[in-house]
Amino acid sequence: MRHTSLLTAGIGLAAGIGLAAVALGPIPAFAQTAPAAQQPAAQPAAQPAKEPAKDQLMAKVNGDPIYASEVLEEVQNLPEQYRGMPTDRLLPLMVNQIITNKLLLSEGTKQKLGDSEEVKKRVERYRERAIQQVLLQQVVAQSVNDAALKDLYKKYVAENPPKEEVSARHILVNSEAEGTAIIAQLKGGADFAALAKQKSKDPAAQNGGDLGFFGREDMVKEFADAAFAMKTGEVSPKPVKTQFGFHVIKVEDRRTANPVSFDEAKDDLQSQLTQQAVSQYIESLRSGAKIERFDADGKPLPDTHKKP
Repeated sequence: MRHTSLLTAGIGLAAGIGLAAVALGPIPAFAQTAPAAQQPAAQPAAQPAKEPAKDQLMAKVNGDPIYASEVLEEVQNLPEQYRGMPTDRLLPLMVNQIITNKLLLSEGTKQKLGDSEEVKKRVERYRERAIQQVLLQQVVAQSVNDAALKDLYKKYVAENPPKEEVSARHILVNSEAEGTAIIAQLKGGADFAALAKQKSKDPAAQNGGDLGFFGREDMVKEFADAAFAMKTGEVSPKPVKTQFGFHVIKVEDRRTANPVSFDEAKDDLQSQLTQQAVSQYIESLRSGAKIERFDADGKPLPDTHKKP
């Protein structure tokens, strides 16, 4: 019965602007905790490990140094669930991974794989993707700023003025006679929430028929018209018929809902502006290009993307 409505279109930036050129290998599993009998009787409280200075030497591979700055940079490229691991456990894993990577790079260089066609093709693909993504980053940086976000928010507020909302409970049954009998029970002092749990066929029955706050547009017309015409604490004098059945409604509260604040809407607004900036820029490139498409037989296809 409730219609889903979105305040703003929350759309993430297409294809992820960041690019990791070389994926790290899998993170090794942690060692299992030793049985209690093998552990000392008492251990001092563990102190959080400090992040090393960026110029701290962490390891050497055939004389090639690995500094903390390199390790910390690789940590930032990890998925979020790994970045939250304790420093004293994560850094040794990353150092070991970098050692492995350097050994593989050294051996591949010795075999002159950098001159192979396969490596050259992959490097070119990475280069092309990096160019595309940096270009889109620049487009977004030029279009998405505080001034643009505030302008979009003003437009949103103008299009979404404060609106009246109602909080209500309801009991949904199959027939008018059932609804009328329930109304009679309520007039006799029966508890609305208890009756909703016993008799309503709506999923909200488990919550005593509670629908929370809603606007007119969130409900089917017949239900909304009845609920918004009632006073707080009032029960509908007769069952309200909708496409779902017959409703006994009780209005619990009323309020005026204001639009969400700028800070609350900022992430959605930023996503919307980003999507808009990228789409408009790509459209401008398409409109200025000669684009030809061909079917499986090599015959030209009409460019359905271009506007008439």
